[in-house]
Amino acid sequence: MRRFFSACLLLALPLMAACTTPGYDYRARMVPTFPEAAAYRDVQVGQFRGPAGNVAEEEFARMLDDVVLDGAYWFGVGGPGQPQGLYEGYVEIENWEGETRFERDRKCVEYDAPFDCEHRAIVETECTEETVEVIVTARLVDRDTGRVIFSHNQGGGANQESCVDIREYEDDGRELGVWRDPIRSSYDPRDAPYGMIADATVEAVRRFRTDIAPYDATVRAEIMTEGLIPEEQNDPRFAAAVKATKRGEMLGACAQWDELGRQWPDAPAVLHNLGACAEARGDMETAQLRYARAADIASHIPLLKDKKARPIFDALERVSGRRMDDTFLDNVTHEPDWPMKEEDEVEAGS
Repeated sequence: MRRFFSACLLLALPLMAACTTPGYDYRARMVPTFPEAAAYRDVQVGQFRGPAGNVAEEEFARMLDDVVLDGAYWFGVGGPGQPQGLYEGYVEIENWEGETRFERDRKCVEYDAPFDCEHRAIVETECTEETVEVIVTARLVDRDTGRVIFSHNQGGGANQESCVDIREYEDDGRELGVWRDPIRSSYDPRDAPYGMIADATVEAVRRFRTDIAPYDATVRAEIMTEGLIPEEQNDPRFAAAVKATKRGEMLGACAQWDELGRQWPDAPAVLHNLGACAEARGDMETAQLRYARAADIASHIPLLKDKKARPIFDALERVSGRRMDDTFLDNVTHEPDWPMKEEDEVEAGS
């Protein structure tokens, strides 16, 4: 199978936009963790066995119905040549555990009127938190060949807490807070509360969303904030463009990078930042060329530490992956002309 943009990196990209490294944010289409599954757009949901299997079926069908990319529903697309698939699977309860905590606090135990406390005392409380964890395994089967296209599992959990006052006495100066070590318990998973199993199953099923269908995410094309050669380091316009980027002034900053690029065409940090501008505009071809040129120049700078040049090579890998992703999604979303041309009908019938 072709190597697609790393799923781990894709999941991390929304977090990158929130970090302190300045850059230019844009929305991008992301290939799912299992690209081959995305090619099956005419799909149905079959049986999910096990406890809360019916919940898994309903939630999986709901998830498929809600997948939208570029303003269009992803699933439910059928027609000649479209592969047909069936999602099925099972639910397993991994564990059912509890933890009981013991706390001591000063509380109002008698009121004269609402919000008017007459008497306070020390109250010891016992709180038990229960947790149920499930594993949902889903697989996609080609309905014509029976071949398993996709098989993966996701975990989900649910918890509930209940507290009860077990003792009350006059304030005698005892230390408040935890007064006893917690007690941890494990129960027979087969006896777990059905409501918790169902909630955990819903959480697990929703995690398949980015496994099987493309999605939109915010990507940050980060800039280099320091020059790598004296021309960049000594030009005050470089620092000014960095400041403009930090202020969110992309157009002004990119205009400054363009001006610097005309004067210093072989400045690697400037080339990288021009690549970031092109990437944020959606011009991935130009971005890749800029990053590649910057990487080539940086690799020939004597005594340059890898850490300083690392952003250039990371950006080149990211954009190369983005172009592969876009090509894949364009191929998957391409639909033949309908109706078939007359010569195609004759050829198909021969």
